[in-house]
Amino acid sequence: MLVGENVPPILGEYGGLNVSVMEKLGYTTLKTDADGHKLDEVDWEKTTAVQIRSNYIYINVKGRDKHGIVDPADKYELEEQVISDLYNYRDPDTGKRVVGLAVRNKDAVVFGTNGDEAGDIFFTVNEGFNRLHGDGLSTAEGYFNTSVTPTFVAAGPGIKANYTTERVIRQVDVAPTIATLLGTHVPEQCEGAPIYQILTED
Repeated sequence: MLVGENVPPILGEYGGLNVSVMEKLGYTTLKTDADGHKLDEVDWEKTTAVQIRSNYIYINVKGRDKHGIVDPADKYELEEQVISDLYNYRDPDTGKRVVGLAVRNKDAVVFGTNGDEAGDIFFTVNEGFNRLHGDGLSTAEGYFNTSVTPTFVAAGPGIKANYTTERVIRQVDVAPTIATLLGTHVPEQCEGAPIYQILTED
């Protein structure tokens, strides 16, 4: 099987604005020429949401976005509808659900993918539909037994030699682990915890 052969209509691509799925769901509309042929230009007067920047969907909000048409009072309800439609979207060939996870910006703080410049909705694609290093969760396996699960390696004074831990190590655990090794206070706003499993007794 060729890489990409079973990929559904693009959703989560880094290459720019992705229209296919969002157009099918009725949120993004393209302009047409005099003969009714679609142009590579979004019709912002008819578009309520767009998918761009890999894992983000932006609601086209009045007063915030240049061509916004969605009343801010309706934003929350529209987000709910988009999320529901994403979960209900199925790959036309297999019938399998394409989107693995979809949450509002405020809830994406759990994944470290929220913020003022992030989209209104953060989503990932299901395992099997992932093609790139960031379109699925880090637990997803890709083509040819590949994975984007990070590898953590540590060595030196205070670190056990030839030891492997089953603990899931997150990026936020690195700073408190270094602080512990140095004998200093863990930074006040650290979200992680020292990786005690890899530390020697002394």
